[in-house]
Amino acid sequence: MVVPASRFVVLTPAGAGGVAVVAVIGDDRHEVAASVLRTTGGRRALRPDVVPRLAELWVDGECIDQVLAVDRPELAQVEIHAHGSAAVLDRLGVERIRTASAARRLLLGALSDSQLALAFEQLDEPWSRFVAGLGELDAERRRAAILAAQERSRTAMAIATPCRVVICGAQNAGKSSLMNRLLFRERALAGRQAGLTRDPVRESTVLDGYPYELVDTAGEGETLDPVDVEAIRRARAERARAELRILVVDGARGPDATDRELLVAPCLVVWNKSDLGTCGTRLLEFEPAVSVSCLDPAGAPDVRARVGAALRELRALPVAGPVGGPA
Repeated sequence: MVVPASRFVVLTPAGAGGVAVVAVIGDDRHEVAASVLRTTGGRRALRPDVVPRLAELWVDGECIDQVLAVDRPELAQVEIHAHGSAAVLDRLGVERIRTASAARRLLLGALSDSQLALAFEQLDEPWSRFVAGLGELDAERRRAAILAAQERSRTAMAIATPCRVVICGAQNAGKSSLMNRLLFRERALAGRQAGLTRDPVRESTVLDGYPYELVDTAGEGETLDPVDVEAIRRARAERARAELRILVVDGARGPDATDRELLVAPCLVVWNKSDLGTCGTRLLEFEPAVSVSCLDPAGAPDVRARVGAALRELRALPVAGPVGGPA
C-alpha cells in the first residue's frame, strides 16, 4: 500500500468492539483520506467534510468496508468510523496508540515514596521479559520462579492498591479522633457527645508505606431517633464490605459486649485513651492490638507509626518498596 501507516491512528481502545474510529493526521490529511475513501459504488474519490458522509473504504483496489467520514478541523484530523474488525484495521495499516503500562500509571499517580520506588523498579523489570524467560527454565525452576513472582505481586498490589479499612467501635470510643490523627487533619467531627458521626466519612492516606482507604462510621450504641437507626445501619453496611476492620476500644473503660460483637477478623484493635490509663491487662482475644492516645493532634505521627506498623504486621507484608523483581 502506498499510503504510509503512520498517517492512520486508531482512537478506540484495543479489543473487541463494534466500531473503530481511525484518525488521519498530518498536514495533507485531506488528500490522504481521499486516497482511501470513495463515494458509494466506488465511482470517485470522496473528500471528507465537517458533515459526516457515508463512504466506501478502498485499499489496494478493493472495497473493504463501508464507513462514515468526517473532517474535524478543531482537532486537526479526519476521522473514519469503520467496523471494529481487526482485519479492516490491519488492511488499512493503522498505528495503534499504546496504553500505559501498570508501572507507568503507578509512576504518574504515585502518592508515596514506596509507590515511586516500586514503579521505577517495574519499569526496569518488565513482566513480558519475565514471562518470556520462563520458557528457558526447567519445570522445577519455572515453578519456583512463578511462586516467587506470586509473592512479589501480592506485595506490589498492596503497595499500589488501597486497602479498604472501616473504623468501628462503640459510641465515644474515639473513632473519629483516630481518623483525624491518621489523616494529619481534623476531617471528622469529634467530641464528647455520642452519635456525632452519621454518614460514613471516607479518606485516603498512606501508613507505613501502604495506601489505605479509611472509612469512619457511626458508633454502636443507643438509638434515640430514626436518624440514629439509619446511621448505624449504614455503619453495619460499611463493615460488611470492609477488607479489614480497625476496632477502637475505650482503653480506660475496657471492652464490653458491643466490642466483642464487633471483633470480626481480620481486625486490628486500637486501645484508645491511653492518656487516661488502662483498665488493666489486655485480653488475649483482643489481639493484635496497639495502644494510642488520640487526644492531642501533636501525637499524630506516633499514632500513624503505631497503627501503620500494626496493620502491616496483621497483613503479613514486608517493608514497603521495591519487591525484588517483576510483579
